[in-house]
Amino acid sequence: MKVRREKVLLLLLLFLVQFLYSNRDAYSQGEPVETSPAMSVTDFFNLQADQQRQQLYAAVKHRLQLFDNIAYSTNNVVFNPHQNLSMFPEEGPFTVPTDTEPPKQMKKYYSVKRLTDSYHKQIRQVWPYIPKLGSNLVEHSEFAYDAPQGIYQRMNLVQEHKPALIAPYAVIASYEDWVNQEDRLEYWGYGTTKTRGVYFINDAALELEGLISYAGSSQAPNESIEPGKINDVETIALTFRSELPRQTGRRGTLTVHFDPQRQFLPVAYRLERTENRAGMFEVRWLEAMLLLDAVKQQGHWFPSRFQWLQSGGLPTADKLVAAYDVKVESIAFDTVSQDELAFTFPAGIDVTDNIRGVSFSADGKGGAQGEIQGIPYLNLTYLRVLLRRYFPKTVIPVTIAGLFFIGWCMRRQRPLPDIEHAA
Repeated sequence: MKVRREKVLLLLLLFLVQFLYSNRDAYSQGEPVETSPAMSVTDFFNLQADQQRQQLYAAVKHRLQLFDNIAYSTNNVVFNPHQNLSMFPEEGPFTVPTDTEPPKQMKKYYSVKRLTDSYHKQIRQVWPYIPKLGSNLVEHSEFAYDAPQGIYQRMNLVQEHKPALIAPYAVIASYEDWVNQEDRLEYWGYGTTKTRGVYFINDAALELEGLISYAGSSQAPNESIEPGKINDVETIALTFRSELPRQTGRRGTLTVHFDPQRQFLPVAYRLERTENRAGMFEVRWLEAMLLLDAVKQQGHWFPSRFQWLQSGGLPTADKLVAAYDVKVESIAFDTVSQDELAFTFPAGIDVTDNIRGVSFSADGKGGAQGEIQGIPYLNLTYLRVLLRRYFPKTVIPVTIAGLFFIGWCMRRQRPLPDIEHAA
């Protein structure tokens, strides 16, 4: 009986490990959810607590699924506001500097096409005026990620009035570059907490999914769903504990405001992470968003302009604050095909292939011209990529299962020395 029980426990362990790895993002997959109907805040709070969670979860999940097939373009102004924004977004929007010639703030233009986890992005960045160059640095970047193949491609082209200081370059890798995460609209509605930032809609979906399991209680610990108000808009305020692996030592609270009159459109959020210093909890990290305008496109309410900021503490006038003013210039759902995500490096650009561990000059047709530097796959670069890709999902579960199996075998053989000693 003891051996049979150990076999059952081993099988359950293997099943649990497989379940955890295959279902971390299962909530964002499956059949699309119908658009949530408009309702008032009063009608929402007339529902039972479990009905409120189900209603809000269905709406948030639908928001995530909009990014499974989406095409959009945005215009971003990035600057340090030098304002006291400690009460943002509750006290309204911040002031955006007027256009100057030459421009003193950074501008970013995004054109994005996404199909499930695969995408194609084009970015044009105009940096602030650089006196030594006598011009603005203009950088064109192109990103593409083939999710089924696990191949990420990035190309940077730098243009300016004087000779280029940085030569054009391209990279092929099996992991996404952190620069790709600077797209604020993607930050607004897509992503997971595995990355550096807070994808607040995704975080809210994960929290609500867990709260639904509290079927027998009216309120679960560390969460609240209460009436709120942002810019004279009556909202539903969801507040919960927010945790990220990169900031495990800091307590975080995230509050997201939803407008039920516009299909539970998120209109604001504020994240505060505090750290205990000299017996007092001090804000050490703050992120916040405020929706300024929204449009109804193809039956979906979606932001047309919003503001976002990030600060390593309360965003006072003397703090270094990253502030974004984002205008969505175009948006379309369910129009992207796989062919539109194709990406080929132009001829002559130097490419570093971190998957095979080689470098070459592109021929403009998806291949190489001239000699290939390095021996494909027979190098340390490829071995590092191989470990990064397969170690967490394969090596760790197999090692755990192997250790349990060895322990089980040793327990079966433990009585044998006692029998020999008695003989």
